[in-house]
Amino acid sequence: MHEAQRRTKRSGNRSAVQPRWHNQAYMLFLALRQHPDRCLSRPELIKAALALDEKISKERNLPRVFKGKTPMNSASASLTTNTDRYFIPFRPDGSRSMHFKLAYEPGNFKIAVQEYSKWEKKLAGHDWPFCFGIPKDPSILSTTTTGSSVNEEQPQQLIKKQAPPPSPPPRITEFDEFMMSRNGTAFHPPAPPSYHHDNNENKTNDTVTTPVIHNNNNINKKNLDIDHTGEDGSNIVAMKAVNELEQQQQEIKLEDLDLSNVPETWKDILRVGKSTIPGAGQGLFAKRKLPYNSPLGFYFGVPMTEDEYDSLKDGVGRASEYSIMYRRTVLDATDESGQPFTDPEGPMFCPFHFMNETSEKQANILFIEGAVVNQVICWTKRDIEPDEELFVWYGRDVDRHWTPAPSSSSTSQTNGINGKKTNSTTTTPPPSTS
Repeated sequence: MHEAQRRTKRSGNRSAVQPRWHNQAYMLFLALRQHPDRCLSRPELIKAALALDEKISKERNLPRVFKGKTPMNSASASLTTNTDRYFIPFRPDGSRSMHFKLAYEPGNFKIAVQEYSKWEKKLAGHDWPFCFGIPKDPSILSTTTTGSSVNEEQPQQLIKKQAPPPSPPPRITEFDEFMMSRNGTAFHPPAPPSYHHDNNENKTNDTVTTPVIHNNNNINKKNLDIDHTGEDGSNIVAMKAVNELEQQQQEIKLEDLDLSNVPETWKDILRVGKSTIPGAGQGLFAKRKLPYNSPLGFYFGVPMTEDEYDSLKDGVGRASEYSIMYRRTVLDATDESGQPFTDPEGPMFCPFHFMNETSEKQANILFIEGAVVNQVICWTKRDIEPDEELFVWYGRDVDRHWTPAPSSSSTSQTNGINGKKTNSTTTTPPPSTS
């Protein structure tokens, strides 16, 4: 279980002449996005990506991203892994091939607002009754307040999906047959994954959160999902909170709760006002007691690939102060001029854009990567009292143009609407996808 984080600079371990967007997953993304229907079968998409890779390599004097003796295998593996969640796989009726479509339309503000509104309604209708409902019989509740799911697909569970039953062996597709004929191998269906809940559980497809790490382009993503929690330990905190909530939720039913005081919108639980940090401008405050281990809402941002963000928004206005990462997708929380949305009556107003930053120890809010693509959840780390200001910690690697105090006892630094964080990089623009 991992937290979403603010966007950070990459380290300089990649060649200066090889742009950040030049990788296998993005090459497949480009090939799919350039297709009029934004949808292709696996063989068609692989063929298109390899052709595009060759074209870009010649035009820009860059190395091929699909290398080695079996570039088609590499492309197919990248599609199957789908680490960055760029694609949605599906099989049309009567087709032997898996097809892929884009998981989201990059840079589309209207669609992003529509999705955000759906999440808010789902949260208020399916999750807050468990979070804010009061037990009719206090003896049925432990000392920790319960909650429900912010997973749009499974409203009765939190963040971490229940393990599905083992799938039957996959059918051999024409692409499988093609690859077998090339390699001279027989087809052996993979064994179904183990779903035992132990420390060595295969979480490649079960885990709906993944660490946000940008410092090493050669990191084994699978091992990160299974073994690593990050130096700051914050991922352990997120895992603990979710596991506690899942365990308690199994013992609570809606009919056991008094739902008369359950909030309906964020305006019932939050308000924007002058921050308690001197000179920080606005901040976000609780209007009522907010229970520990509860999802309060979502951090809004228009999803963009890192490459498009670098070429279109990086350095524009205050865009870099508000960008947040969902895996390798940037959620841009500003308008075309790079300014935050501050009009409560405008097309978008996200209260969590007003949160300021504090130290890791004193933060009362976590950013947790949601189960739904590009969903970043604002989650309480503890009980928050009425009129208490909400603070979040953005991580050690966040690039700021203010200098954090060297003392570990420092309580707060500004961010949010009046924040001081920037992230500036020099990049090579990716090929046009229009």
